[in-house]
Amino acid sequence: MAKFSQKESEYLQGQQLGRIATTSRDHSPHVTPVAFASDEERLYINILPNSKKVKNIKRDPRIQFVVDDILSFEDFRGVLISGKAELFSSGKFHVKARNLIYEKYPKFEEQYPIEEGVLPNILIITPTKILNWGPLSK
Repeated sequence: MAKFSQKESEYLQGQQLGRIATTSRDHSPHVTPVAFASDEERLYINILPNSKKVKNIKRDPRIQFVVDDILSFEDFRGVLISGKAELFSSGKFHVKARNLIYEKYPKFEEQYPIEEGVLPNILIITPTKILNWGPLSK
């Protein structure tokens, strides 16, 4: 398992949106934007249990996740994560993910409640490889 550096972790915590890539049944890429939370070791995503990305992850848990932005026309930055995705509907990781997501996105608690024990609604990504570019701190 790869861990985020302090700069990577701070950058991820300051960003609101990332893109996750999974592999479809026919081996084509499926990329979707998602809100996420993170700590030093993992990414946490609230997902719809019947989404295509969930179906893809059940079949193949390997993913890529990118967060990037443009500071100016010449100045790009970002983090690319390759890793393993796991689905959770309860347990300590589910609770931790829910708390981190609600902390980062306070309106989610009311607008998108994350219920425990119903269906897998938390996706946790454990990085195996992390790449970054550009000035991660402003």
